[in-house]
Amino acid sequence: MQDNQQFLLSMSPLTRGAITFCLVVGGVTLVYALVSEPLRAWGSFLLSLFFFFTVALGGVAFGGMQDVLGARWGRPIKRLHESFGAFLPVAVLLFGLFFVCIKLGIAEADKVYTWIADHDLLHHYVGKRSWLVEDFMLARVLFLLAVILYCAWWQLRRGLRADRLLMAGEAERARQLAELARAKLRYWSAPLLVVYALCFTFICFDLTMSLAPKWFSTLWGGWNFSIMMQTLFAFLLLFMFAMQNSHVGQHYGIKQFHDVGKLLFGFTIFFAYLTYAHVLTYWYGNVPEEAEYFIHRIQPPWLTLVIIAPLFNFVIPMLALIPKASKWTPLVTIPVCVMVIIAQWITQVIVVVPQLDRDHTWQLPLIEFGVFLGFVGLFAACVACFGRRFPMLAISDPLLKR
Repeated sequence: MQDNQQFLLSMSPLTRGAITFCLVVGGVTLVYALVSEPLRAWGSFLLSLFFFFTVALGGVAFGGMQDVLGARWGRPIKRLHESFGAFLPVAVLLFGLFFVCIKLGIAEADKVYTWIADHDLLHHYVGKRSWLVEDFMLARVLFLLAVILYCAWWQLRRGLRADRLLMAGEAERARQLAELARAKLRYWSAPLLVVYALCFTFICFDLTMSLAPKWFSTLWGGWNFSIMMQTLFAFLLLFMFAMQNSHVGQHYGIKQFHDVGKLLFGFTIFFAYLTYAHVLTYWYGNVPEEAEYFIHRIQPPWLTLVIIAPLFNFVIPMLALIPKASKWTPLVTIPVCVMVIIAQWITQVIVVVPQLDRDHTWQLPLIEFGVFLGFVGLFAACVACFGRRFPMLAISDPLLKR
């Protein structure tokens, strides 16, 4: 039991200070922006909240993928990425707060979605006119978020109960419960992954694609999935390096770094492929409603971000991760992971902010980055709270020793 306590997460004063600093900067920036530039503040809030929501969901979904396959290689790190799911309840609460502000028109939140402020925009779009109705959209997204939250809670609870029993010294009962949990998760994880995919796709349509209400993209859910997974593996590698010298870190090694690095490399290519498919299809189609979305974003001041993003989330990571050793070498892997995270955050800036900068006054993403730091602190605080309550190694998992 005493040994098992070593698997709990402990933070140094420096880490606590960094989390506190990020939370303070984010809170101050958001309050300042709500007073001075409310529409930009809500855009910053939405893009960073959605960004970390996808990482949290990805961490849980990746655990489900391993359970379906009975994968053994990732068992030592499974609890690390599952801990990202601790942010999901916070994300649902914050989305709920955002929707309340939209409904009540607090600080111009009702102007974030132009079709809410002026529903006549959709007069010629029969399907969208019926789908994008304020009350229906808010209720629909909240329902989908609640479904995701319940499924994630059910999935995580199966393994965590056995871990808690083992830490309490009830080894035999923990073993029985772990075997039962393994069988249930192997059976139910596949349907859960389908639920995650469907819910996430509709949430992407409603929260980000509807910012440009006349635009269409049937690939939007899949494209956001590629961003989710690439960003997830970048976060996971950083977390693995951070835990490498701890008691948990003794249970994974180069093999796990190599495998996660290969997944990061693979989803880097996959993200680039889907992005190219997007742009190519709209280019040769040349439909005004579709092409305008991209034409708007290759004008100043967005053009700089459009050039930076593919360099940092595709070209440099792809070239850097080709050598085998680069996937576990900190001097290479850590900068690449940070680069990917920042680049995919820039991608969300490109998606969200141009639709809200209606006065064309945007210059530098200072407000957006300040709010992003706040969410970094909030996300880290949620993972830390999870790690203080539950072991960061799936100690009761029957496949761990194997």
